[in-house]
Amino acid sequence: MKTESQILNETVIKNGYCIGCGACAAKKDSPFEMKMDKYGNFVAESSVVNLSSNTTKVLNTCPFSNTSKNETELAKEFFPEIKKTDHKIGRFAKNFAGYVKENDFRKRGSSGGVAKWIGYQLLKNKEIDYFVQLIPNQSKDSSELLFDYGFFSDPEDVLKGSKSSYYPVTLVDVINKIANEEARYAITGVPCFIKTLRLIASEDKLLKERIKFTLGIVCGGMKSANHAKMIGWELGVNPENLISIDFRRKYKDRPASQKIYQVWSNNDAVERYRNAGEIFGTDYGSGLFKPKACDYCDDVVGELADVSIGDAWLRDYRNDPEGTSLIIVRNKKILTLLENASKEDRVKLTEITEIEAGDSQAGGFRHRRQGLSYRLKKRQENGEWAPKKRVKPGEFNIPTKRQKIYDLREQLATDSHIFFHEALMKNDLKIFKSKIGVLMNKYYKANLPPVHKRIMNKAERVLKKLKLK
Repeated sequence: MKTESQILNETVIKNGYCIGCGACAAKKDSPFEMKMDKYGNFVAESSVVNLSSNTTKVLNTCPFSNTSKNETELAKEFFPEIKKTDHKIGRFAKNFAGYVKENDFRKRGSSGGVAKWIGYQLLKNKEIDYFVQLIPNQSKDSSELLFDYGFFSDPEDVLKGSKSSYYPVTLVDVINKIANEEARYAITGVPCFIKTLRLIASEDKLLKERIKFTLGIVCGGMKSANHAKMIGWELGVNPENLISIDFRRKYKDRPASQKIYQVWSNNDAVERYRNAGEIFGTDYGSGLFKPKACDYCDDVVGELADVSIGDAWLRDYRNDPEGTSLIIVRNKKILTLLENASKEDRVKLTEITEIEAGDSQAGGFRHRRQGLSYRLKKRQENGEWAPKKRVKPGEFNIPTKRQKIYDLREQLATDSHIFFHEALMKNDLKIFKSKIGVLMNKYYKANLPPVHKRIMNKAERVLKKLKLK
């Protein structure tokens, strides 16, 4: 009989579904450790040649194994008192669109600044001892990670945390610190990381007791470290000199969706920034630099978090340049915190329905539900291993045109890793741009509407201009 380490290695790891969370590596006597591979992704590796002799139990805590509980099962365990549920956003108490009105939270945070504000309030109210969030690299050493988890005990220091961080990290040190230091913690994380924490807490009473709150970040898929290097390179910073990146600098007079990327070099003090839409390879929906695991996850909003926070991409809010947060609440204390602050005019909240909450992330759900059913069916037909998901293989009827788009996204994700690594080895960004550019053109053409639709759209735009005159 194979050991759990063997099974994990032969299924999740060797097939490319490791997301780098570190659940397996954090286990006592684990044969695994987390390392960043040449493509800029954290993955589990084993220094033990013979995994058949290792008895560490690793399958129940891996978010992509076929042994661990799924999100629906875990939500029932962690939110038994919440009865309202939705097929997209999971269990919920209330949903809001909103932003922080006091201090600099909205200006210095993602969307409406709600995540940082909640961390600040939990510390200030002494509900927790540490707020755990990502923090940007503070050194001039380009070999350091551009982002990593930091522990904050002073409420005023919470604003030092990063904004949006499209960058790989791991939970190993976080899990170990929680296990070794008695304290109360609140932790931010993408959906698969929150799932990891819940899986660990499900079998470890000590961690379950110490992790008081989880803040889920709505996720459209993670990115490799090479994604940041590409942006830096495009803006004139050689990868060996990149020391910092801001993925979410805001315009004062443009919609929040129009982000500015800014990068810093340890070779000079030049200020470099540009609209994301003007930087090659930053079309998020195309899937460049995405880990394979992200295409096999069906949780968009972080269904297992006490509160999920993202962008409220709804008509009434998307044009606000300062940003508006989508807020899905599953914890009574956090709900009370928000509603009291709203009454005191410190936070602006507008209650929205579960349908609106799901619609605010429509593209993500389409890719992670309909698209996932198509990808799972392909794996099944090819006799390839894939993680079991709540979405079933072939559950949705996907039109041929849409299938082509999903195929190209997978290919773009895979090839972007390979082509950029080649560009790094030869110190020539043009290699990446020319090779991936061929695929990008195919992807853009596949996304074009039919000719008759394009003609109608153009006619509508012309008529609109004439009416304005």
